[in-house]
Amino acid sequence: MAPVLIARQPIIDRRRNTFGYELLHRSVDGGQIVDGDAASATVVSNALLEIGLNHLVGTRRAFVNMTRNFLVDGHYQVLPAEQVVLEVLEDVEPDSDVIWALRQAREAGYEIALDDFIYAERFDSMLALADYVKIDLRAMDADRISGQVDLVRRPGLRLLAEKVETVEEYQRCFDLGFDLFQGFYFCTPTTIRRKELPANQLVLLQLLVRLQDESVRIQEVVLTIEKDVSLCYMLLRMVNSALYAPVREIESVQQAVVMLGSQTVRRCVGILLMSSNRLKPEELMVTAILRARFCELLAADLPGQEAQKYFTVGLLSVLDALTDMPMREVLKTVPLTAAVRAAILDHEGGPGQALRAVMACEQMDFDALRALEIDESNVWKTYFEAVKWATRTQKELTEVQAERV
Repeated sequence: MAPVLIARQPIIDRRRNTFGYELLHRSVDGGQIVDGDAASATVVSNALLEIGLNHLVGTRRAFVNMTRNFLVDGHYQVLPAEQVVLEVLEDVEPDSDVIWALRQAREAGYEIALDDFIYAERFDSMLALADYVKIDLRAMDADRISGQVDLVRRPGLRLLAEKVETVEEYQRCFDLGFDLFQGFYFCTPTTIRRKELPANQLVLLQLLVRLQDESVRIQEVVLTIEKDVSLCYMLLRMVNSALYAPVREIESVQQAVVMLGSQTVRRCVGILLMSSNRLKPEELMVTAILRARFCELLAADLPGQEAQKYFTVGLLSVLDALTDMPMREVLKTVPLTAAVRAAILDHEGGPGQALRAVMACEQMDFDALRALEIDESNVWKTYFEAVKWATRTQKELTEVQAERV
């Protein structure tokens, strides 16, 4: 049997905060998983042992697929009840053994989700035990989705719209009363009439790009950061955090450059500036820093490649969603090199290939990965390292921003 890989897909609440992640699995050859029990076992094993649940989802909930056998035989009990949601697959029938298993799971503290749910009377007993109902937007048209919401809605039950790929789909589901949303809609720009960026957002964007430019003298970087009191404060808090764990406390931007290196300082500033837009879902920032770290790590395995350039390409790959402008338009407003611009727009060159690879990992698009003719095992290893780093960075950044408030 081909090995099974694991990735994660974000689940976001109505306030645009990250609620949790579904842990997804698929065989490495891209085909359908025949042995669902083995696939679920591999996900559990990877989540707990190989990667670590804390690295995959942090303190958020993890939605893990459950087959009938995995549920009835109680294999899920190795997972922490306070963090894991048992996601009952759509082909699990509500027989007496299944209902008994679901009751046992609830008594043990687990929450229950029903995956790809389409209402029928025979599911009433299962529905009564559920905490979440997931409705697949690709499985039915808009009118039928609305009808499903009316059929299953009850106090205490959270409705989750899955495969939400556009902002328009998100808004439609939001208006229908869905509580949670799964998909990569937050990585697409909102359709608006605005032709230009607001002045304050343009200044931040230009600063972000300038500080990522390795041709800029580091002393100029230091002076630029020190002029912004808020940015300077958050940078010092971040470089003193557990993420970087300096030998002794860093008290100035100049000292940070000396002790940690200019590349690390540029990286921190880029992350802080990316997170400054509070109107966007936090998961957009997580996606940006995950892509940036992935591209940077991939560059380390390629002789003669500039890691900072790779990091910049990954970091700026969400600018269209961040600014609600088409990518070609927003890139006209910032001074990027032709190589970086081509990597972001057309996935050209080494950095562009790295960006395409991480986006394929996000979507578990094995055909796209195979087309790149790169070592898939190394790509997935790099992806998991980037996930761990992004999770830690998000945690530290949240703490820094909370202290600032």
